[in-house]
This record gives sequence, structure tokens and C-alpha cells, in this order.
Amino acid sequence: MDARSTSKPLTDYTLQAAIRQLPDRVIIKDTHSRFITCNQRFADDLGIRIEDIAGKTDHDFFPPALAASYQADDRKVIASGVAMVQEEPYVLDGKHCWLETSKSPIFDTAGLCIGLTVIFKDITQQKQDRDEMQRRAWALQANSRTNQALVQASDEQALLQAVCDAIVADQRYPLALIAGMQDLQQQRLHVLAAAGSAHAYSTQLDIGWSAESANEGPIASCIRQGNTINISALQQHPSFQPWKSLASQHGLHAIVAIPLVAGPDLICALAVYSGSGQSFSPVEVQVFEELTRNVQFGIQSRRTRVAYQQSLQEQAAHAQVLENALENALAAIASVLEQRDPYTAGHQKHVAELAVLIGQELRLDAHRLRGLYLSGVVHDLGKIEVPAEILSKPSRLHPVEFALVKRHPEVGYHILKNIDFPWPIADIIRQHHEYLDGSGYPLGLSGKSILLESRILTVADIVESMSSDRPYRAALGIGQAIAQIRLMRGTQLDPDVVDACIRVLERGDFTPHLLTLEAGD
Repeated sequence: MDARSTSKPLTDYTLQAAIRQLPDRVIIKDTHSRFITCNQRFADDLGIRIEDIAGKTDHDFFPPALAASYQADDRKVIASGVAMVQEEPYVLDGKHCWLETSKSPIFDTAGLCIGLTVIFKDITQQKQDRDEMQRRAWALQANSRTNQALVQASDEQALLQAVCDAIVADQRYPLALIAGMQDLQQQRLHVLAAAGSAHAYSTQLDIGWSAESANEGPIASCIRQGNTINISALQQHPSFQPWKSLASQHGLHAIVAIPLVAGPDLICALAVYSGSGQSFSPVEVQVFEELTRNVQFGIQSRRTRVAYQQSLQEQAAHAQVLENALENALAAIASVLEQRDPYTAGHQKHVAELAVLIGQELRLDAHRLRGLYLSGVVHDLGKIEVPAEILSKPSRLHPVEFALVKRHPEVGYHILKNIDFPWPIADIIRQHHEYLDGSGYPLGLSGKSILLESRILTVADIVESMSSDRPYRAALGIGQAIAQIRLMRGTQLDPDVVDACIRVLERGDFTPHLLTLEAGD
């Protein structure tokens, strides 16, 4: 099918209006990879008018190899009828950035693929935020494991080794070591404990302590100065030349060294190495500094019974702080989404509250209820990639717009899937639009293959949406919400969950989210 035969149905006013509102670069192509139209952002990038793009191809604008790659991807999507999303790096004004390309087939009423939609999205900030969150999660997990070691280790040497083991347990860091001395008169630092895939490196270290020593290096400097040292491109650093070849053999490219002093008879440093040339992030450094302080305190506490008991209390409090930090981080993520879409501000929190009430009715334990609540406050996280104009649109969504909205459970899952929460939050979010009969999305799961927490969120989401006010319509009321979930009970919704929800609603335990009118309205 050529461009002339498909351009009219593909470029009608409604579709043009939809894609012009999108903040990303949008292109519509026919089945021969010829451009039919695009939005203004993409036209501006190419320095042409929208009207001038029809009939052109990627070869008119991009290098031959890149254009050929784009068209090869087009053919895969057209042939399979399945959308494709991929991320790729690019350099803009000397800065390393990331681009997400989404290609989706367009079908006519007979189910024939007649073209495709291409959306280019700059995800550099998202990648950076995701990387920062992941780095924080890794460091927090190491910190948590270290806190357990403070309680469980039988003696100080076992504690130092347990700290190193905890840091490298998930293989994020190839080496963690603690090097030090028993007093300042010694001329060498000794490795007191080490762990990781590059452990052999630590057995060959010879670290001089004298200020005039040619091989003092970052660890000794860290102890002498009493400050944290964070070095990227480690092998090019002047102070690291004696170990350059050895470090290269073991793939060590960055280091953070933190002084660890626990009295006059234990003067040392914790050193964590990275296999990446990128320096440790401020969040990682902060967590490792906190970890080191905990270790210092734990060692000192062991030396008297009273101090040891105090240590246990501190670790318990710190564990609570870490758990609260997870909740605060998720709440912050939720607030970002709600700032983009004020029309549904508070929706996620209200769904979470109703979900917990249902969970309590089903006698879920406290730990599981906490995971359910945290899942609820970010269950619509994936909508962060949907334009706010679509989320708040008062009229019926165009199929292209609805397709964007339906991606949000999968998007939310991919944002959170690599973070090791104590609960399956990513999977709960991914499944909160699945139905018992398999008619939901994005996976088409059915029956007990859907997590109970997801089945609870599904019911809570329906009830909260129907019973709460929206700027473009008044609340439909608790009565209609109950009627709707009763109608879906047993076919699409879990009957036990529906019954528990109705008991909560009939007792009046849940208050719908009603908009407050200003005086004089």
C-alpha cells in the first residue's frame, strides 16, 4: 500500500491534533518506510516544514547505515505486527545522552498493517534517575547486610570480613577491602579483610605508610588526611601508578576510600572498588560513609557490654530508617507523577489506603500490608511517560492515546524491576490491570496467576475512580461503585476481594476523594 492510499486515513484532524500535543518526536510511516507526516518537534529537528516530509525516507535525513538500521526495524514491526521499544546512546553537543525509540504498527479495520507510528523520546534524565536509584539501592542493601553482621559476627576480625562480604554480595562491586595498622609507628598498611571477584588483587598489595613513600596511594592518603577519597579513572591517577598494571589485570577502575578509626589500636580504611570508570555517586559515597560509621560504632560497642547493647538499639533504629527511606523514595516518585497530572492528585494514595483496608479485612499480615500500601502509592508510576494532556482529557481517548495509557503498568514495572524491595512491588504494579478471565493487560494473566495484592489493587482502583470527584465529572458515588464491582465479581474480579471491599464500604471505613470548592463557587 503506497503513501497516497494511506495518507488520508492516517492524517485526519484528530490524529494530527493528538500527535502535535506530544512532547516527543512523532512520525507516521507507511509500510514502505516512507514518511507520511510528523509532529512539529520532529520537523523542527530536521529544519523543514511538516508538509515537506511526506514521501521522504530515513535516507533523506540520516547517515546510510543508521537509515538502513531504522528501516530494518520498521520491517520487523510491520511483519510481526508487534510493537518494538529500544534504547540507544547518542552524543549531543559533546554530552552522552540516551534515546528511546518506540515503533508500533497501525492496523486498518480489517486488521491489516497499513503503517507504523515512530516515537523518539529523550530518556537521558530518566536513565540518570534510574541509575541513581539503583546505585542507592545497591549501597543500601550492602548497608543493611553490614548491620546484620554487626550483630552476628563473633569477633572484630569476623566483623571486618563480614563487612567486605556484605558489600560485594550482589557482585555490583568487584572488591571491598579494609586495610590498616595496629599503631602509627608501622611502616606498612596490611589488608585486614577482603572479598570480591578481584580478591587476588588485595593479596598482592604493598601499601607504604610513610608520607615520603612512593607507593602511599589513595588508601593511605585517606587515613592520613582523615577524609573520604573518591577517584574515577583510577589507573590514570598520579598516586595510583605503582598499582596501575595490577589493577588493570583485575578490571578495577574506580575507588572510594573512607577512613575507619575505632580507637588507637585500629586505624584503617574501607576501600570499595568499581569495575566502571565512572566515579561513585554522591549517594553511594554517603551510604558507604554511613556504613563505615556504623562499623566503627559497632567495633567500639563490642568492647563493653553496655556499649554493645546500645549498638543493638542503634542498628534496630537504623533498619527502620532504611525502611522509611524506601517508603519516602516511593512517595517522592508518586508526587512527581501527581505534579504532572493535578487532576488525579491523591488518587494513588487513596487507592493505597482502600487497598490496605481490604487487605486487613482479608487478614493479611503487617509486612504484606506495608508492601501493598507502597505498591498502591506508585501503582500508576508508568503514567509518567504519558503526556499530561492525555491523562486529563475529559473526552473519549483516541485509540492511539489509549494505547499510550495502556502501557503504564509495563513502564512502571521496568522502572522498578531491578530494585530489590522486600516485596514484589514491580510485579504487583505490572498486574494491577489484569482480570481473572484473562481479559486484562498487559500480560493477559488469569486466575490465581495474578498476585493477590494486584487483585486487591484492581478492585480498589475501580472503586476509588468511580466514587471520587474528578474536575471533568462529579463522583458517581459509593453505590454505583459497589454495583460495578458486584457485576464484575467472579468473572473479572476476585470474589473474596470484592466481598471484603463491600464490607469495608458498607461500614463507612473508606471516604471518597471529594474536591473542595472555593468560597463563592
